[in-house]
Amino acid sequence: MHISQSILKLAMGLILSLMTGSVSGQNGWPAPEPLKGTIPNNPIAQTLDPALIRRASDKKLFLYTTGKNGSVWTADSLYGPWTHEGSARLREYGGAPSLHQVGDTYYLYINNHEFDYSQVGVTDPDIHQWFHNSSILAASSKTLEIGSWTQHGWLDIHWAKKYNILDAALLTIDDGGKRQNLLSFGSYQQGIFQIPLADPPIKIAAGANGDITQLANNKTSAFPTGPTEASYIFKWKDWYYMFFSSGRCCKQPNGGGWVDRGDVYKVMVCRSKQPRGGYVDDKGVDCAKNSGGKEILGTHNNIWAPGGQGVLVDDEAGGPIIYYHYVPYDVQTKTPANEFRFGWNKLDFSSGWPKVV
Repeated sequence: MHISQSILKLAMGLILSLMTGSVSGQNGWPAPEPLKGTIPNNPIAQTLDPALIRRASDKKLFLYTTGKNGSVWTADSLYGPWTHEGSARLREYGGAPSLHQVGDTYYLYINNHEFDYSQVGVTDPDIHQWFHNSSILAASSKTLEIGSWTQHGWLDIHWAKKYNILDAALLTIDDGGKRQNLLSFGSYQQGIFQIPLADPPIKIAAGANGDITQLANNKTSAFPTGPTEASYIFKWKDWYYMFFSSGRCCKQPNGGGWVDRGDVYKVMVCRSKQPRGGYVDDKGVDCAKNSGGKEILGTHNNIWAPGGQGVLVDDEAGGPIIYYHYVPYDVQTKTPANEFRFGWNKLDFSSGWPKVV
């Protein structure tokens, strides 16, 4: 009788955990934090690529996402409810927004596929291919509101075979009163790269095209050249932590399906004492030269292909959080949904490496 009661209690606990979405995955990865109301989403098979920031003046949260001309959500709490404010009205073919505050100004970077590199003398035929013709646009605002953005045009990063110019993220370092702005970017080809920006960070710094460094390239058996993109560098105590997505974000092009679960998006991290290079994983493997990277979040339970991540230190959460998109997954039919959703979790750095909790 005692054994039966124990089994019953265990079963009821498991059911309750499933109902609340609190079951950890096979690697101890948790479900995203529960959100009130509508979960910010793209109701089509297009990545969300969330960019999250809290406005300093009134603590209102702004979530910019990829979508047709961008899509904006707001909330007072990380837990929601979230309100869909509509189109960001940036550029028709802009995507993967990245939001940062420097001083009293907010800066936004987005991917764009409209620039014609032949206008600046590039003759490689790849400049006409979607996978290698991207550029990054910069904008600034004092309020983060839709319609408040001043456009500053494209960043003059020289086109090269070794990278695609997209998935920007800004790292600002105040060193003895001299501010340094570093932009990481890159997708597939040879991975993640970094270039200095001017101050304010609306154009590249003088001579910056001669000062581009490679940070990471995480190769896999399915993608031998390295499916590495969407970096975000975050300083915590004495370390610079570089988060990035490795794997296929979406279905295969031209009507294809998903690749195997081990080759879809997952969140990786490397760290360095210096912001401009020297990143290694928890085994000491070089992340630029030897495919290093510590996996901290991957496909588990009803979460498929988490990635497109960023990090935010937030008082409401009591410290740093990781935010990302994911595809809902039906564990019964083993089928990913045809949409992308926003999720977030707290980060625990007590071991020296971030753990999603």
